Amino acid sequence: MKPDETWRWLELWERARDHALTEVEQSTLNEAIKKNAEVRELIARTALMDAELRSDALTAAPTVPAKVSRRSTQWRFHALTASAAAILAAGAVWLFEREPASVATLTKASACKWGNSALPTLEGSRLKPGMLELLDGIATLKFASGAEVALEAPVTLEVISAMECRVRKGTVVAEVPPQAKGFTIHTPETKVVDYGTRFGVSAGEDGKCLVHVIEGLVEVERAGDPAKKELRAGQRVDYGGFIQSAVNPDADHNDQPEPGRWLPGPINDLGDGWQLITTAFGRGQDSWIQSQNSQKTTGRESYLRVKHTTHSMNLDRKAYVAFDLTRFSGKHIAEAEFVLHMEPSDLGFASLVPDATFKVYALTDESQDTWSEKELKWSQAPAHNPELRTSAVADQSRLIGQFLVPQGTTRGAFSIKGEALAEVLNADTNGLVTFIIVRETDETASNGLAHAFASKENMRNTPPMLKVRVE
Repeated sequence: MKPDETWRWLELWERARDHALTEVEQSTLNEAIKKNAEVRELIARTALMDAELRSDALTAAPTVPAKVSRRSTQWRFHALTASAAAILAAGAVWLFEREPASVATLTKASACKWGNSALPTLEGSRLKPGMLELLDGIATLKFASGAEVALEAPVTLEVISAMECRVRKGTVVAEVPPQAKGFTIHTPETKVVDYGTRFGVSAGEDGKCLVHVIEGLVEVERAGDPAKKELRAGQRVDYGGFIQSAVNPDADHNDQPEPGRWLPGPINDLGDGWQLITTAFGRGQDSWIQSQNSQKTTGRESYLRVKHTTHSMNLDRKAYVAFDLTRFSGKHIAEAEFVLHMEPSDLGFASLVPDATFKVYALTDESQDTWSEKELKWSQAPAHNPELRTSAVADQSRLIGQFLVPQGTTRGAFSIKGEALAEVLNADTNGLVTFIIVRETDETASNGLAHAFASKENMRNTPPMLKVRVE
């Protein structure tokens, strides 16, 4: 064997020991060990030498008795080498494929923020069985079977095999081609088997589950339910009451045309000292005001609408959200993040609004924290002057950050974080904090988009969130 070939096989062997081989390299090395005697002997000698060196590092090397001849020692070495080579030849696949092979690929990761995931989260990563936790954004997995599963944050999903995954909590949408017929999605208490279709699954850790078929046919099996259900396009089954009207919470749920989805509870422990609360927790509130005083809000709207325009004096809008901070009373907040989730707006044209800058103010005058979402209006709102359409009253509030929404964007999570936010939270004395959201950017012509963010009444997207890490 030529020197350059020797070094090539030794390098592959070292990479194999570090589990750093690509699939092509792994296959090449396996085939060489099984079919090439020179490669097999080289790897066997290397493995044996490595084992002897490791043994010598732990214990003193034994002294060879004088009566043992050099010839017998050499014979023993060659015998061990031959044995090691035979083991390598017989067990090459076991040696290099004893870890689970990849069963899926992370093909897309759009504006994603990941949590405690055991698997790689870079776009293009090959995934072995394991757990993924997506906090923000949308990610798509393509399984080796051909099935594609879109993860819609927040969601925790376990990759099981090329034909199976498990939704621990959250929402996914699966698209299954004919060759992946039988692809299965598990939830804590439900099993959904696909027969070549597209369908959505929303599940909670408490066993609640909603299955909605967009195209094709699925079979649903529920723990404790003796009969399996077949669902076709447009049909759904709801275990636990996911279906609620986003526009009118009092509407007949049977008339709701769109599927519901899992949403995080009003308070969650994210681990590593991080906790999450929404405006649905405790005394939390969310609402919005409009410069047209005849426009009244009730606090039960699904959206928080925000807009700035110089083309009409009646269409400016600001959003107000309040969080109950009593859970963090007496604790020092080291870090914090405020998150809003955008929803498609049914008002105005996106092409008439350029990249839009939004600013977030914190109410510092705590006497105004008593506002009511049912009575909030343009003529009477915290830290608000009717003439201040793109800001808040300076001596009653503090700017804590800003974010940019690109033109045409109607979905996604937008957040602010930093020292100013943490300082405001630590300065709280009444267990409440109010944030005011304004849009600085004007529309280029009348009838521009009114941006919409999900409120706590929105049953399809996450309400305003406050993530906090306490020391």
